[in-house]
Amino acid sequence: MTDQRPDRVYGVLVREGHVFLSAHEGRFGLPGGAFRPLAEDRKVELKGHLEEQIGVRATAVWAQGGFDYQHPSEDRPWFSGFYSVWEWQGAVSEAAGRWLDEEQVTWLPGLPVSLRILLISVLETVAVRTR
Repeated sequence: MTDQRPDRVYGVLVREGHVFLSAHEGRFGLPGGAFRPLAEDRKVELKGHLEEQIGVRATAVWAQGGFDYQHPSEDRPWFSGFYSVWEWQGAVSEAAGRWLDEEQVTWLPGLPVSLRILLISVLETVAVRTR
């Protein structure tokens, strides 16, 4: 694990045993994008991307880790930070992408192995809310 500043931030929306991948010209990737050079808060940047790209306001965001990831809309991999998003306001449009369960994540063509492992580990996480 590293605290290296990521070049990109991406969110894994989690709903009832499914994760969301956004559609990008026939390929699928996580919603998110650039972590601007002068930005200071990774979660705030991610929340802005989620609202802009899929119209949801994230309210519960958890850090998951970081690794080199090439998003389908990018021409090369970037060091990226990944965050699971367990709660949000608004509805994700069906046209924005696909909700996948663990089996679908396992067999979806074109997903990098590192992303596949991340998504499966998020799906296998049991979240317990404490107050």
